[in-house]
Amino acid sequence: MKFNDYIFEDLKLLKWELNSSYLFEKNKVVKVETKKFNKDEISFLFSMSSAFGLNFEEKDSLKIYNFFVDQNLFQLDKLSEFMSDSKARKNVWERKL
Repeated sequence: MKFNDYIFEDLKLLKWELNSSYLFEKNKVVKVETKKFNKDEISFLFSMSSAFGLNFEEKDSLKIYNFFVDQNLFQLDKLSEFMSDSKARKNVWERKL
């Protein structure tokens, strides 16, 4: 049994997880860099998630952003370009999530 298993057993912890601000990386906990969104980007991301029927809240802008980047709807750090490109926005609707 590992040392941290003893600690969990003594504290009676059954399950734990990191919040979305941290990740495990090579057996270490690292803080995730957060991206600040302006009001237009927040409302755009939330409206896109609602249009696709996703169950996000407006305060989850980073989660929405990461979801769309993972789905290759737009590239990392290219949100403002995507917002201004009507052709790219139109092409998104032809894709399935």
